[in-house]
Amino acid sequence: MSNTAPDTCRYGPSLVLVWLSALVAQAVISLFELDYRWAEWLFQLEGGSWRLRTHWLLTDWIHEGGRSLSVALALACILLWLASGRVSRLYPHRRVLAYLALAPLLSAGLVSLGKHTLGGDCPWSLQPFGGDQPYRSLLAQLLESGGGECFPAGHASAGYAWLALGCAAVAVTPRLLPLGLGMPLLLGLVFGLGQQLRGAHFLSHDLWSLVLCWTVSVLLARVMLNPATGWRGRMMPALNTGERDGYECVGGRR
Repeated sequence: MSNTAPDTCRYGPSLVLVWLSALVAQAVISLFELDYRWAEWLFQLEGGSWRLRTHWLLTDWIHEGGRSLSVALALACILLWLASGRVSRLYPHRRVLAYLALAPLLSAGLVSLGKHTLGGDCPWSLQPFGGDQPYRSLLAQLLESGGGECFPAGHASAGYAWLALGCAAVAVTPRLLPLGLGMPLLLGLVFGLGQQLRGAHFLSHDLWSLVLCWTVSVLLARVMLNPATGWRGRMMPALNTGERDGYECVGGRR
């Protein structure tokens, strides 16, 4: 098996396709006011208040538990990468482990940066949903930069950040790709819906969290999982020795 830049995440959608699809989806959401309509339906379903905001299933399990799960996965990847320099069975996977230690952190960090700089409001902060701020479309919020810290969706990124597993699967064994993409997508959807039920996010918040996480995962994979970039030769020179000793690429024997 060999890794080349065009092949990295070659079984997933291209970034151009993802961004075009996201822009079309956002246009539909804005045109039909789906952010407002979906949040209003959930709000009324809960009796005209965010009754589930403090529900134990959403707060303890999906929110706190989900965040703990993502942190535990990140720590596990970091520890495995550190151990790979000394454990012979992990050594051939050193480059992939480094990627998995870094990509989810960068994805979550980018989403967090957006939350703290773009000023997007949470539904629960807006007047139609029991808050004190006037409702504005997502575009209006971004252009005027309000005081909210809810766009993109932070908690959904705890799931979507692990789309990096899909790129890692392509580098190691492509048959694991459905699992590598399916698990993060499922986690992101569950985490995102849980927050929407609490009044913390709109649909579009989750959409752009997904797009940003996939973008980071693919771009970083093209650098870190691609021998042609020379990254491994500069940053991890010992890996070349490991490949000369019998490994053509991470996870595949000659």
